[in-house]
Amino acid sequence: MSDSATAPAIEAVILDMDGLLIDTEPAWRAVETVVFDELGVRLSEDDMLATMGRGIIEVVAHWRRVRPWPGAETGEPSDAAIADRVVDRMVAHVRARGEPMKGVDRAVALLRGLGLRVAIASSSSHRLIDAVCDRLGLEWIDIRCSADDELRGKPAGDVYLTAARRLRLSPAACLAVEDSPNGVLAARAAGMSCIAVPDRLLTGDPRYREAQLILGSLDELDESRLRSVGWRGTAERQSPGRHLGRPRGIQPPSG
Repeated sequence: MSDSATAPAIEAVILDMDGLLIDTEPAWRAVETVVFDELGVRLSEDDMLATMGRGIIEVVAHWRRVRPWPGAETGEPSDAAIADRVVDRMVAHVRARGEPMKGVDRAVALLRGLGLRVAIASSSSHRLIDAVCDRLGLEWIDIRCSADDELRGKPAGDVYLTAARRLRLSPAACLAVEDSPNGVLAARAAGMSCIAVPDRLLTGDPRYREAQLILGSLDELDESRLRSVGWRGTAERQSPGRHLGRPRGIQPPSG
């Protein structure tokens, strides 16, 4: 019997956010360029692509260590203060001009229609996650996990493990959907199947091969592709022993 036949059926989909749900990756690069330029550090597009998918406070700490700016050794401004500058500008951008990525509405409607539970696991701060959910009408996603709360950000699997724990599911019963190579590695490190929707500037990155399936956009997500990565339909999703429990107040999907 194949491994896919014996693995737990997929019961929930955990979504990355930046570059997957909302078109913020170009804005991230623009904002990082401005903020680091103010510190005296010139970052190239390749520099920023190399840290894509990591939490902003980790990015700040990385550049303080690798390319220290004048006065960086004093620790002032702090990594947290610099990260806040970036997040403030990103929240303002999302509220004013944030646009969904191609296929988001259709994909989310598909997941909900199939009775799959949905969570977010992002490297962004809770402030930005909440702003994106408000902007895109995703307020109903109440399990929103930020790598800010973890000891290790992506590519470590911590934020995905937290999402699975809050869903009260085993990681193997969760499917991650990611756009960044670091995100794909994080999902796989957590023991989850993963669908990758590669950033257009990183499509040749070999780390995407760790994903079980690669799509051009969320428009390509459908029932057959979900089945190919472990979703087995309503009857098997509700069979006993598939999950670790269900949060109080969450009812199993009908059907």
